[in-house]
Amino acid sequence: MLGKLSFRNAKRQAKDYVIYFITIVMTVALLFSFNSIAVSQDIAELSSTMKNFSKVIIGINLVIVFVMVWLINYTMKFMLEKRSKEFGTYQILGIEKKDISNMFTIENLMIGLVAFVVGTCLGIFMYQVFSSIIMNIFAQPYQISIEFNWKAVEMTAGCFFGIFLLVLFNSRRKIKKTKVYDLLYADKQNENHHIKNAKGNLFLFAVSILLFLTGLWSLEQDFGNPDYMKGKNTTLAIVQFILGIYLFYISISSFIVKYYLENKTRKYQKNHLFLYRNLTSKINTMSVTLGTIAMLFAFIMIGGNVALLMNGMLNNEIEMGYPFEIMVATPDADFSKYKEFIQKNAKVTAMYEYQMHNIPKTNLYKALEGSIFEGRSYEGFDNVLGLTDYNHLREMLGHKTVSLKEDEIIVQCMKTAEKYFENYKEENNRLELVGKTVTIKEIKSEHFAQVSFNGYTYCIIVPDRLLEEIKQMDLKIEMSHYDGSYKLVAQTEEPTTETFYEELSNYILCDEIEQTAIIDGIEQNYTLNISLGNVSTRGHRVNFTKSFYTIISFLAFYLALIFVMATATILAIQQLSDSEKYKYRYELLKKLGMEEHEMKQIILKQLLFYFCLPMLIPILLSIPAVLIVGQIFTVAVTIEEILKNMLWVIGLFIFVYGIYFIATDVQFSRNI
Repeated sequence: MLGKLSFRNAKRQAKDYVIYFITIVMTVALLFSFNSIAVSQDIAELSSTMKNFSKVIIGINLVIVFVMVWLINYTMKFMLEKRSKEFGTYQILGIEKKDISNMFTIENLMIGLVAFVVGTCLGIFMYQVFSSIIMNIFAQPYQISIEFNWKAVEMTAGCFFGIFLLVLFNSRRKIKKTKVYDLLYADKQNENHHIKNAKGNLFLFAVSILLFLTGLWSLEQDFGNPDYMKGKNTTLAIVQFILGIYLFYISISSFIVKYYLENKTRKYQKNHLFLYRNLTSKINTMSVTLGTIAMLFAFIMIGGNVALLMNGMLNNEIEMGYPFEIMVATPDADFSKYKEFIQKNAKVTAMYEYQMHNIPKTNLYKALEGSIFEGRSYEGFDNVLGLTDYNHLREMLGHKTVSLKEDEIIVQCMKTAEKYFENYKEENNRLELVGKTVTIKEIKSEHFAQVSFNGYTYCIIVPDRLLEEIKQMDLKIEMSHYDGSYKLVAQTEEPTTETFYEELSNYILCDEIEQTAIIDGIEQNYTLNISLGNVSTRGHRVNFTKSFYTIISFLAFYLALIFVMATATILAIQQLSDSEKYKYRYELLKKLGMEEHEMKQIILKQLLFYFCLPMLIPILLSIPAVLIVGQIFTVAVTIEEILKNMLWVIGLFIFVYGIYFIATDVQFSRNI
């Protein structure tokens, strides 16, 4: 009998909680597809970095577990409340609490099992889609095939059913401890309102605003001075944001009461009184839930933007720092062994060797004062390159050659630093350079490998005659690192591989320096190996960037989608569960003469309010927070790209969130 009852109830629950069921199915599908990616050998072999993907997935799954526990626990609590009269009636009829809890466990396990099977099947398809995207990113051929990885199934099942059983155990305990009276009247009980006094609410609201402002100030302390960033202020900012969000949503109900219900002109217009009373009474009982949802939304907004900024910075850095396929820098002018290896192992289309020269630091560094580039130049000296070498390199990169008069120079800089040098040039285009006054002819910002290869942020291009004079000068410049002023660059027909990069790097010599340090209270001697040069290849960097881009993008998408679905499901279930209570109220309105389309408008406004309220603070908070954090990315990312990323994240979030809102509105109207 209990088995038949459990099966009937499971069917009824699946019907009543369609949105919850769909969310669980999608969560299982995402868990399975990402676990499949984590254990896939084909994906791990794409690059050395991708081998760490599985470790990152396991770490992210811990976060997903927390969200799923919250979602399933909250939903089951609603199930218990909705069915409390049913369970109370069972007890009155003589069914023991143990049998009731067993029945509840069996029917939820049925729903969970069906959700797991459907989600796993959907996950197989999603894995194929995600795998094809990853392979396409790495420009690798991929053939779709049905692959059922038992290790991924075990990981997903262990995670999902572990959560399910934990929550069910908690629900069983509640059923056994709850009295018959509490079950029969559970739907009449509200959650406790944390601060009942209006003045207390106003105080909490003021504290929440103060926490938001001080949190942004704490972020600015770290990201406004990235060279001195320690992370303590960022941790403090996160704590301030979380506390501020919860206090804001605990206190907001008093403002709605004050500015809506106390305004008699607005209160008695049309159907406002009915709507406002519904809103304020519900906010009082779900403030903590709204705060939790808003906190997750804030992480989605800020985290999603930061992920996109990191990807944008890495992609831009490739163009800025690696315009040549092969770049070698050494303190030795003999490149014979490097050239021999390169010509033997790559199809070279162009190759050139040259020397960068160092001069005492000019006033050009002042152009970067107060910007993100402040301090991002060589200490004590500037890099100089002759016009002939410069034009040869420009031709290799496909740029037009330039000319200079005897007293003119060109400042070649990173594109993101161009505006600072342009401003400097407008104020003073004359410069003292090794005792001579020269004029800054123009600022060039084509990508020129200026991430410590052809200068650090910028270098100075001088006429060949002036370069000869600089060579003849005995300039004593102290440098804190090796003088890798001799350069070799090459372009190839095909991208270089990781193996090519590793083998070429083996030609770089190391200098052994004896060091002394106190380790565990004992003075010990050790040998430190200092590299006497460096090798960079565009192919190796692109491979690393693609790997990092894939990991960051997929994990950001994974977390964001789970968070949005979970939080939107909570809101949807809350509203749909309350539709049973609201049904009587709307029947009264109908008897009083309200038209059906007017009731639909009230429902729409009510749901729109509940769905939009948790978005309010996350969006308002994320904009300044992302702009502050984005300062460290402006080395390679423009402010226009930062704003564009914001629109993408907000737009995608609203799209997914909107699907849940529309589904809730349709189902709510049907229930009424």
